[in-house]
Amino acid sequence: MKKILYLFLTLIISQTVSAQCGTDEYNRRLLENKLQNGESFADYIERNLDFEFETSIDPKTKKATRVIPVVFHIVHSYGPENISKAQIEDQLRILNEDFQRLNSDKSKTRSFFTSRAANMDLEFKLARIAPDGSCTEGITRTYDAVNTFENFEDNNEEVKDAVKPWDRNKYLNIWVVTKIVSSSTTGTILGYAQFPGDNAATDGVVMIHDRVGTIGTANAGDAGRTLTHEIGHWLGLYHPFQGACSSQNDRVSDTPPVAAPSYGCTAISNPNTCSNDNPNEIDNVENFMDYANGACMNMFSTGQKTRVDGFLGSISQGRATNISLATATATGINTTPSCAPIADFWYDSPSQTICAGGSINFKDLSYNGTITDRVWTFEGGTPSVSTFTDPNVVYNTPGVYKVELEASNSFGSNKVTKALFINVLPAIAGNKAPYGQDFSAVTSTSNWSLQTDYNSYGWKRNTQRGYSGSECLEMRTDANGPASQRFSAIMPPVDMTTHTGPVSLHYKWAYARRDNITSEVLQIWTSTDCGLTWRNLKVVNGDNLATSAISPNWVPTNASDWGATELDLSDFASSDNLILKFDVISKSGNSVFFDDINIGSYALSVPSYQNDLNFALIPNPAQNSIYIKMIANANDAVVSIVDITGRLLLQQNLDPSSPYINTTDLTNGVYAVRVNADGKIWSKKLIISK
Repeated sequence: MKKILYLFLTLIISQTVSAQCGTDEYNRRLLENKLQNGESFADYIERNLDFEFETSIDPKTKKATRVIPVVFHIVHSYGPENISKAQIEDQLRILNEDFQRLNSDKSKTRSFFTSRAANMDLEFKLARIAPDGSCTEGITRTYDAVNTFENFEDNNEEVKDAVKPWDRNKYLNIWVVTKIVSSSTTGTILGYAQFPGDNAATDGVVMIHDRVGTIGTANAGDAGRTLTHEIGHWLGLYHPFQGACSSQNDRVSDTPPVAAPSYGCTAISNPNTCSNDNPNEIDNVENFMDYANGACMNMFSTGQKTRVDGFLGSISQGRATNISLATATATGINTTPSCAPIADFWYDSPSQTICAGGSINFKDLSYNGTITDRVWTFEGGTPSVSTFTDPNVVYNTPGVYKVELEASNSFGSNKVTKALFINVLPAIAGNKAPYGQDFSAVTSTSNWSLQTDYNSYGWKRNTQRGYSGSECLEMRTDANGPASQRFSAIMPPVDMTTHTGPVSLHYKWAYARRDNITSEVLQIWTSTDCGLTWRNLKVVNGDNLATSAISPNWVPTNASDWGATELDLSDFASSDNLILKFDVISKSGNSVFFDDINIGSYALSVPSYQNDLNFALIPNPAQNSIYIKMIANANDAVVSIVDITGRLLLQQNLDPSSPYINTTDLTNGVYAVRVNADGKIWSKKLIISK
């Protein structure tokens, strides 16, 4: 299962050529192993129907409006996609108007089609009894940052796998997500549906949150018609352009064939894109099953109603059980029970991480019933208990704390606990500059925050590659990695005030582009308020990021594959709590490697000109002394030993007749030995192990 996509992409404001329905592609994938040679998924569905569509309608024997129970599954990461109940109810209003020909814009149906505009005699109601018999408002809410971006590309990685559908024989399942992703389908996918008769485990409609209704996060220009369109598919209707100008088009006789999707609002021009139909009729672009802008859709046809009635009358391949009296009773759609609440909350501040002495705003997001009482409990916070709806809590002591909320009414109560929820950092960082990391120790990243996904893309310690050893920090991605996803590596806070002299960020990096189009993006950020706000320090990509030639699946193999950077941090010299963040935006290219990251006056390692001067440290690992073996002569060489932070511990002239260095005062650890001669610096890693 895929992981969170932390980068939120803003969706288009109005339906254009790039906005579309994903139903055709989705159902083609569902059925591709069942299709005969040259057969479309629509051909397969028609070939396997075991019932006939009745075309005669006797108004004297017309049954009462049929009702379909609905459940909305909101899959969210506490963002705008966690839409309100009011927005869902607004969408239901639109559905019931559209499917009963009560929509206020029905007057816009052109006179050519008014006689064939149909009342589908369908009503949609939120379920009031869940499959387990519990009381429900017909809305589920699931925190799942992974699946709020629906993977339209792989049937095994759908939101439906993470949030299972309720019994499809009773409920119309509608999943609401942030975005629907597909690399094989261009443009923005607004939603998709499964046709009747296929897999029960995936049956229903998936749509993006800003196409639900006309209020809240909704794109008002869509007029809530995305779901009207997708439910049309769920009830067995095709697009009018399904077969282009062929006689088969959508298998409905009174919707004229359309050569291609009818984008925009073209009804005023009376387009006629197919001339082979008899009689030759203008396109029914205002039909709910075409692609016109939502505000320009306003009708179903009587032929479409006949087709829907066929599926509503079939138990084996249709939706007959969804409108049965037994289903109405089982789902409670004609009752108005009062439910006990389901407790939920989130923070309403920029971050869950704050400095000691800071505060967090909390927001009660409980649902499923009217809340009459609530009790918050804040570990480590002031106040420690609150009954406010949306309290503000101060945290004075560093630590990681849990938060609890119990919501209740006269019908019951529910408690939710979020452990390790609030991270309070010291107001003054415990790490002092100079501070650095060469990633040689197993615990070297234990105090870092490294973002990864379920497929192991993202940041990790690599124990096979490095600049000054065989370890480094890798931001892993490849051709199968996520595109446009941001992964963050955050260093522990550092107190800069104890450092004297010039101060910079030093690091080594290695990267090669996969091709001349693709490039990862590196961004480096600083924060002086425990991550509340961030200031950009550097942005680089393309050839400016590359340290080697274009090569798929590239990894560094020697020191020449690495580059070195120094970024001035003098603006932050007075900060007692500096945090550095390395962001890499994956473009499904190659991994980016980092080593010898240091905040201080010096880099942890320097280029080694071993072709000019080669030297060895004997022994290495060492205890109380080392012998510096020179392969070539060096004039007036100076030897320095620095620790992992770049702090100078020892410096002396190198005596060619007795090139020994006393290391008695060095504790166990990793050091760099530098030889400065002839205007150049050579470096070797030294390990002290006593």
